[in-house]
Amino acid sequence: GPDGQPGRNSSLLASLEFSRRHLSAEAREALPWLGLFSGGVFEDNLLDISEITPQAWAPIRRELQGIALIRPEDGIQIAGRPFLRFHPTLAAAAADGNLAQRPEIRQRFVQVYGAVMQMLNQMLKGSQSRAALVILDREQANYSCAVRWAIVDGLIREAADLGQTFSRYLQMAGRLREWDAWVTMLKNATQQGAFTADAAIYERQDADRRFQQGDPQGAVEQLQALIERLRSTTAFDPAFELAQAVGALGGMLNDCGASSQALPFLQDAVGLWEAMVEKASGQPWQLLLATGDQAKAGAALTNLSATMGDLANALRNAGQHNKALVVAEKAISIADKRGNQRNVAAGHGQCAKILMAAGRLDEADARYELALAAARQAGDKGLEGATFQNQGSLADDRGQFTRAVTLYRHALQRFQEAGNQGAVMRTYNLLGVVEQNSGRLAEARAWYGKSRQLAVALKDQPSLGAAAQNIGIVCQLEGQAARELGDETAAQRSFEAALRSVEEGLQVWQTQRNKPDAAASHSQLARIHLLIGDLAAAERHAQAAWQIRESLGLNDVWKDYNSLAEIADARGDTAAAAEWAQKRDAKLADLERLARGGTGLPS
Repeated sequence: GPDGQPGRNSSLLASLEFSRRHLSAEAREALPWLGLFSGGVFEDNLLDISEITPQAWAPIRRELQGIALIRPEDGIQIAGRPFLRFHPTLAAAAADGNLAQRPEIRQRFVQVYGAVMQMLNQMLKGSQSRAALVILDREQANYSCAVRWAIVDGLIREAADLGQTFSRYLQMAGRLREWDAWVTMLKNATQQGAFTADAAIYERQDADRRFQQGDPQGAVEQLQALIERLRSTTAFDPAFELAQAVGALGGMLNDCGASSQALPFLQDAVGLWEAMVEKASGQPWQLLLATGDQAKAGAALTNLSATMGDLANALRNAGQHNKALVVAEKAISIADKRGNQRNVAAGHGQCAKILMAAGRLDEADARYELALAAARQAGDKGLEGATFQNQGSLADDRGQFTRAVTLYRHALQRFQEAGNQGAVMRTYNLLGVVEQNSGRLAEARAWYGKSRQLAVALKDQPSLGAAAQNIGIVCQLEGQAARELGDETAAQRSFEAALRSVEEGLQVWQTQRNKPDAAASHSQLARIHLLIGDLAAAERHAQAAWQIRESLGLNDVWKDYNSLAEIADARGDTAAAAEWAQKRDAKLADLERLARGGTGLPS
């Protein structure tokens, strides 16, 4: 076209066909696939190019470059070979409806991207994940087209395999809303017909999607049903999918705050993966790493490492810090031997959190530096941003507020570069937390407001609930400050604003069936009503929070015991106040014992 961009009309096909006819016989024979695809970046040794000797390939390459159909991307090297970028004419040609209606072209397109997928999977799991993300950035339209064409032609197995790689890409790129839609589409496709391994995979991913959208109870029930179905199926060998589902359930329970309930599932999942590694390789995973051919049990090893990471998280949350660190180090050793820098980075970040929980803060900070270095090597801006976030939280906990703000701003930059609006929104919230902790309440409320505004724009209900809860806390603190200055009118006004905001958050959590966060809102409402002097409302909310937290085994229940003690004391019921205070002190003593590693020894 006059603007230098290709149009989409039949003349392009004619032009493309002219170019193909005028290639040499050698080029036509070597590249029979030319013109069937929408273009992008392919590795030289895919599509049978590896069959051509360097001497024979050189003139063909010059010829193709001469007619501008390809350009070598020397900046992207895989195994010492450059990728080839096709001319945009090919993309426009493949967009022509006539081509899309030809089954042989659709199926050849799917086959080609099946080969691309195998290469990208190895890159994403290994040390070349940065290059894989660059390729997928350029190839995403083509890759998505291949999956959709596979579904149209009933190639569900191929669509599921291709979809796994693209799903991983969307998650690593932080494009979570697109990931939600992608998982839903593939779940619906794989549910057609008999129960299969692919159907189990996308059922599990759909439960994860449901959990991330704020329905933990529904997600847990969905996984429990899937596990029962996998244990009883005879349609296929369910060992791999069963281990994944059991591990996912354990991780989900841990994320809900029920670490004691999560531990048996995660330990079971680790055992299932260890058994699969030994079955595939003929030796335990420790010996395999040291002496064996890891490729024999590659997938099981990778999943074993990830599940160990989840187990370490649950052990940390249960206060078993030494055990958690041992398990996390094992996970890192597997990832390192496998050359997976992304998992190495995540593992170091996990060790940092364990060290933080154990009070070893300098060691934790040093671990975050190792995690940042590995994340940069992997080229994962999302993980780099998350590491900056976590390191910022450590600085905040240590009272290093200026450093925490700097680290959070680094995280913001990485998330903005990755286009991850959800992570940007959560970082706004963290900036509010550090400003609140440093006593700058107006600045904190401003950051929380930005987080809330973005949550509304993204229709992210969990983040909206979090922002509303935090705005309510700031209003409560402002009310307490006004009361200390003797301005009761301003204090009551702030307390009323706090009630409205926290009640908004509570409504979100109840709609989402998110019991842990609903308990936090009830607990906060109890404190606000207590400040206002409405003891009946304060008691109602404190009891609601207490009942939820006790039923889920959440450690924060001591806060509700404390509120109920204060309410009883305000009523003059000294006996009830003493009873609640005793429960509070006993729970705090348990938590202190857990913080020492659960030994029960005096500090």
